[in-house]
Amino acid sequence: MRKIILSIFTLMSAVSLSYGQGVTDATHFGDNGIMGTARYMGMAGSFGALGGDPSAIIDNPAGLGIYRGSELSFTLNPTIINTTTGKNGQYGKANDFFFNFNQAALVLAFPSGREKGYVSSNFSFTYNRLKDFHRSVEYTNNTPSGSLSGYLAGFTNGFNPSSLVEENVYAPFLSVLGYQTSCINPGSGADSTFYSPTGNMNSMSAYKGVEYGRVEEYNFSYAANIAHVVYFGMALGIQTLDYRMVSDNGETFSATADGTIPNMVLSNSYSAYGVGVNFKAGLIVRATPFLRLGASIHTPTYYSMRENWTGQINTSGMAAEGNPNQYTLSSNSYFDYNSPLRFQASAAFIIGKSALINIDYQVADYQHMKLRDESSDGLFSGDAFGYENNEINRYAKLSHLIKVGAEYRIASTYSLRAGFAYQTPNIAESAPYNLMGNSTRTRTDYFIDKGSIYGAVGFGYRYNGFGIDIAYMLRCKTDGFATYQRDAQIFANDSYYGVAENMPQQVRTMTDVKSLYHNIAVTLLYKF
Repeated sequence: MRKIILSIFTLMSAVSLSYGQGVTDATHFGDNGIMGTARYMGMAGSFGALGGDPSAIIDNPAGLGIYRGSELSFTLNPTIINTTTGKNGQYGKANDFFFNFNQAALVLAFPSGREKGYVSSNFSFTYNRLKDFHRSVEYTNNTPSGSLSGYLAGFTNGFNPSSLVEENVYAPFLSVLGYQTSCINPGSGADSTFYSPTGNMNSMSAYKGVEYGRVEEYNFSYAANIAHVVYFGMALGIQTLDYRMVSDNGETFSATADGTIPNMVLSNSYSAYGVGVNFKAGLIVRATPFLRLGASIHTPTYYSMRENWTGQINTSGMAAEGNPNQYTLSSNSYFDYNSPLRFQASAAFIIGKSALINIDYQVADYQHMKLRDESSDGLFSGDAFGYENNEINRYAKLSHLIKVGAEYRIASTYSLRAGFAYQTPNIAESAPYNLMGNSTRTRTDYFIDKGSIYGAVGFGYRYNGFGIDIAYMLRCKTDGFATYQRDAQIFANDSYYGVAENMPQQVRTMTDVKSLYHNIAVTLLYKF
């Protein structure tokens, strides 16, 4: 009966209580990688003023106008990921492998038969995987400077113990889990709303999280070729976002008198699904026979999103008696999300008939991303996501992406390629991850983007309309990571958050997560 009551209350309050998205989630969803055809990846995605490639159309639709004939292509992309976590005594490694169908495109060219004025109209349908979320993160920390259960205690301070029951959806579910499993306990008398961890000094903490999912885009594009001098293009894009994460976040405590080693594990499962639409417009101008200039603008992708999450705490050997296994029922929310506005400027240098170099500069405005839910905007309460949007405006940044790519044609049928790219962080290192006081979310870990570096090489072969391209691209991505809010104050003597006031304290620090993405791309194409 209690579960039925909880289900009813959860459904009734899902909109008003479940908001917890913030700047860390929004920037994580809006950050795309460099993915596409093998030719595109072999030049680190630097194609903005060149065009003539299906994935280049994603960056600048005017590149579709470069085509003189029709083309069909698709790309396979096996990827190996090596993740290392290590800083301040924390260390861990994880390896992953997955196989993608990365790209498919149909380009249709309709020449006018003239070489001056209006030369051709081209159309294309392209599919591109823009981002893979797939990654595992693990670490063990034998010298912890803080405590997850201590954080739960500090987070719960101020709540009456009688309110921390699963039927009360107005209490934070994280606090309900901690109290019901006896990870935290209140004081007595007047201090009944002041909590402390039940376990002794924590001796080791550990974490394992696995991310899955992808961002995909389906583009319908049109471009015109005017006198082989001006190319104009536009594209309507439909994006799908699928993100899932499961994590175990726990700690052990010093042994009790009978040799028992108490421990607690906070487990979470989270998923987000979205469908969105965007529009792109671009221009390429052949300024001289050896210089092309390009520019494009990408509107934000306007997503309709759905999220779902559950949480659970399992304990063993704790000093106080409680339910050793406590979980929340599935919670969900529906909202709208705008990804960043993007602008790109490009320059390409054509060196005779054997070489070319392209330089792209792209800026993405993460500061003006928005979360919205008009159904929950009250008459007096205003924007349901006002707090989260203020955090985005305060902590999100303009992200800058510089891409340089080159291609050299050895002979009429063989080409060599290379590229480099650097992407700056999209979020300030000081950005917080805040759970609201009535949140149904129980996940406490979060990532802070610290930028990416790309290096790539590639090879291409063309013969009688058929072609094959092969590329290797390495992405080195760095994130800051914490298992709970890193600005939480930790009592210096006992390493617990919120245990005492007016005492020397230290600040929770983040560890670095370095992810190496080894991408091998193979594209098969046919021109007709």
